[in-house]
Amino acid sequence: MQHPFGKTLVLQSEAAECGLACLAMVAAAHGRRETLPELRRRFPISLGGSSLKSLVSIADALGFTARPVRCELDELALLETPTVLHWSLDHFVVLRRVDKRHAWIADPARGERKLPLDEVSKHFTGVALELTPSPDFEKKSRVDKVRLGDLWSRLSGFKPFLLQVFLLTLLLQGIGLISPLASQLVIDDVIGRADRDLLVAIVVGFGALALVSTAVETLRGFIQLHAGQRLSIQLSGNLLKHLLRLPTDFFERRHVGDVLSRFGSLGPAQSFLTGGLVGVVLDAVMVLPVAIVMVLYSPILAGLVLINLVVIFLVRMAAFPTVRRFADEQLNLSARTDSVFLETVRAARAIKIGGREAERHGLWQNAVAEQQNVAFRQGAFGLWGGSGLGIWQTLHGLAMLYFGALQVLDGHMTLGMFFAFQSYAGQFSSRVSSLIGAFFTFRMLGLHLERLSDIVHAEAERGLDGPAQLSKPLLGGLEVRGLRFRYGQYDPWVLDGAAFSIRPGEAVAFVGPSGGGKSTLLRLLIGIYEPTEGDVLIDGHPMRALGLRAVRDRLGVVMQDDQLLSGTIADNVGFFDAHIDMDKVERVCRLAHVHDDVMRTPMGYHSLIGDMGSILSGGQKQRLLLARALYKDPAILFMDEGTANLDPELERQVMATLADLKITRIMVAHREAAILGADRVFLVDKGAITEITDANRARVPVAASLMADQ
Repeated sequence: MQHPFGKTLVLQSEAAECGLACLAMVAAAHGRRETLPELRRRFPISLGGSSLKSLVSIADALGFTARPVRCELDELALLETPTVLHWSLDHFVVLRRVDKRHAWIADPARGERKLPLDEVSKHFTGVALELTPSPDFEKKSRVDKVRLGDLWSRLSGFKPFLLQVFLLTLLLQGIGLISPLASQLVIDDVIGRADRDLLVAIVVGFGALALVSTAVETLRGFIQLHAGQRLSIQLSGNLLKHLLRLPTDFFERRHVGDVLSRFGSLGPAQSFLTGGLVGVVLDAVMVLPVAIVMVLYSPILAGLVLINLVVIFLVRMAAFPTVRRFADEQLNLSARTDSVFLETVRAARAIKIGGREAERHGLWQNAVAEQQNVAFRQGAFGLWGGSGLGIWQTLHGLAMLYFGALQVLDGHMTLGMFFAFQSYAGQFSSRVSSLIGAFFTFRMLGLHLERLSDIVHAEAERGLDGPAQLSKPLLGGLEVRGLRFRYGQYDPWVLDGAAFSIRPGEAVAFVGPSGGGKSTLLRLLIGIYEPTEGDVLIDGHPMRALGLRAVRDRLGVVMQDDQLLSGTIADNVGFFDAHIDMDKVERVCRLAHVHDDVMRTPMGYHSLIGDMGSILSGGQKQRLLLARALYKDPAILFMDEGTANLDPELERQVMATLADLKITRIMVAHREAAILGADRVFLVDKGAITEITDANRARVPVAASLMADQ
């Protein structure tokens, strides 16, 4: 049976949260509004996405009775809609309704879709999740959103600009209110009496007003430009500052194009604050005086003008849900297209080596085609609507001409009054149209504010600025107590009950099979991930109590997927320090055994490298990253396969040099030099961390096989 389904469309922000988005849409259809950030906080999902089992558990927590069913295509009509469908083996969508030929699908990744059943059969896996409210289900209408006031409250020094723009616009509106009198005076007094002197006076007077109006408008434009510049800097600066305080998994779960698109949603908010807001206030103030003047001239004609504007408002109100849906789909498809393009550019070398240029080109073309299809439907909808309003405006213009002429013929108004009324009617229509436009712009702004809320409402990294003060240098001791971690609430434990301690100055290697959790452990030790249970202590203090920012300033880290940034070699080694110490840069490069390689480049330490380090070999890049880590004079050096790209002899030299530094070294390693250079070795496997000693090596089969050649 069919269930009435609301028009709420929830599009996923993260690559793997289609299941959560589907549950949010179904909940909204039953009167429970849930935002993705809220669901994300309550039900963390791993990068691998949701399983049907986890969706059943989440649905139960939301107050639904969930019933997984297997059904054939011709049985979809029997389901209680809205219902969640398993799609293309790796995705979830919502079935809104179905008839004999089509199915209406709400796709969290692509928006609203009306698909022929033949197309549905290509994607539907035969598994559905039917959701019905249980007795515990509670409706919820209020959701946390970013409001314009939230952005306004964070701005400083902006109100004087708004006041100046308001006063200048008020002056312009006053001049505009007087201007129609020129037509009336010329037609009724100058032409009727053949008064040339009055004509000259009128032309000179209103010409002077026109010059004043132009000067005021120019001044207002410059003030708005200046205000817009300051507003843009403050808004984007505040948002980027917050973005950089978010945990790294925020970025790991999102496509770059989507983050860029959401950041770009600041533009409409800025435009509304700098220009639209003042215009709305003044238009609202000036509408009533102009309306009174129009009624004094002719109540009949004033009524016709009002009817025209009411019709325009009702038409736009009826069309708005469709317009908003098109805009939402366009923004998301544009973000997807940008992501495909950025990925293609960044992976250009791999694509060329793999001979997959045609496939990537096809993927990008498909994304663009999908975006253009939505743009075409949006344009066609606008054309039909514009044509209908155009016909109405023509009929309205003829009605105004007809009834206006009758008013003049019947002696209720002079010809000059009729022309003046037309000017006032134009002003009134323009102001009310601006108010109508601002109303729908403000409603459309809600779409951009919703997109911004994904960033603004994301919680900053916990413990970034700890309550305790890191007043003395770190000694380099590290302790792990009862550490447990998993990526999602319904995922298996990656680490389960780890406990160990590392003394200052020790070198420790973590070994184990690939995928066993070594890199995850390292991310936990440096605070990139937060333990699900347990704690990590530095020199006896919980890391987050000291403050992650302060602790990380005294850690050196080389990860597998670290990146160099666009700039000189010296900039990258000093990590763009404002007061870079070139002597120190050279010293740490010598420690990393990369100084000679740098000196062979055309401009030495001032040679430019790209964000991918394209002029460098893998080994050179890795040693530069090591030099960057050493530039901070760290108390603890973390390396995740930090020397994996070096030849064995060079790796031994680097490890020997690091051993002479007498700092704590914590390494994830598979190779001989790193393992033999460690004071202690731990095995990470199946969630457990076991120290490998001569006494237990034979009893740990994985350790024996990993270290057999060492």
